[in-house]
Amino acid sequence: MGNDFAATLPATNVSSALTDIASSMLMPEDVRLEILSRLPVKSLMRLRCVCKSWYALIENPKFISKHLENFNDENAHLMISYQVYDDNGPNSVTSLFKDKTLADLSYENIHRPISRELLGPYDGIFCLCDGGLITLWNPATKECRTLPNYKKNLPALATFLKRNAIFGLCDASGDYKVVFICKLWNEKIQDAYEHAHVAVYTSSTDSWRVSKGNIKWIPYVFESYYNNANLNGVFYWFVSRAGDFHSKLILLFRISDEEFQEIQRPCIPYTPFESLAPLNGSIALLHLDESNQYIEIWVMNEMNWIQQFAIGPFLGVKSPCGFWKNNAVLMESNNGKLLLYDLVVQEVRDLGRFSSGELGAVILIYCYKESLIRLKGEEEDSLSDSFDIPWHIMGEY
Repeated sequence: MGNDFAATLPATNVSSALTDIASSMLMPEDVRLEILSRLPVKSLMRLRCVCKSWYALIENPKFISKHLENFNDENAHLMISYQVYDDNGPNSVTSLFKDKTLADLSYENIHRPISRELLGPYDGIFCLCDGGLITLWNPATKECRTLPNYKKNLPALATFLKRNAIFGLCDASGDYKVVFICKLWNEKIQDAYEHAHVAVYTSSTDSWRVSKGNIKWIPYVFESYYNNANLNGVFYWFVSRAGDFHSKLILLFRISDEEFQEIQRPCIPYTPFESLAPLNGSIALLHLDESNQYIEIWVMNEMNWIQQFAIGPFLGVKSPCGFWKNNAVLMESNNGKLLLYDLVVQEVRDLGRFSSGELGAVILIYCYKESLIRLKGEEEDSLSDSFDIPWHIMGEY
């Protein structure tokens, strides 16, 4: 295996690389572990080929967790997703900024296996939704895993109207979960089902089941499936109650016990130009006041909203997108530019134009942290069958 690794290096570096490897073998185990856990994923994927002991170490779940802890928010890179148009119509593009400090604004386009909804990331893993198929994708390891097909459980005349998927770790069980929330359309009556359905996939069983939490059918309309926030295994969305468009709320979901809970918004007028994002260990709401072009920052403290500060005015800004490393706000302009406002020096930087600026065209931002989490199982093709949905609850058989 060591020869395989050496073959990947330029000839002039082979000797020095092998010398460094030999030296590292003399280090105490804890020192070697600490050094390796701070290397980028690309380097570690190559170092697995050095020897069997290093391969076993890098594949060890405890090492993967330690590596994830070291690659915290300060080591995150900015990733964005947007659409470009050509003669064949819109194409989804995903770009990764190479410099985590954004001093250098060069970026590379990342190939993703499915050009559909990109949701996440959670521990460096994205969910890609294509109809009833959900694919987990780790850009760092380039691994994918397509989950059992959910669509086969639908009634004959039901189709997906809207769908969302979240991915996270249940600390209590150590099990990774995918939670699939889908709004369905009834072709027979040409209308949407009143409630959205909730299903849960667990990695330990490699199968779907009905949510065991307090709600299996959620009577909410999601304002945006893209605009959600994740903090310590709790996910947040903007919603309204089904049949009551004016009931603007925030819905949270705890992945550990699979419980939903609705909470009130701050006492401010609703606007579609809002976003939810983590800020210094709390959930924050960014609200664009169109009357004065200020962005208000509200932070939730013990289920109460407190206005932290307001920034602006920003002429030509369409919507706040979120925070960047707790000290900057990312915004999208009316002409499709991604802007960064530094909260410390109070200056705006232009990160580039990525969107057409048209209505409905948005730039989605992701705080991306590399992860060694493996997605391929030992028997990749042995995916289990889906579960039976109790359609009698909805009057469908």
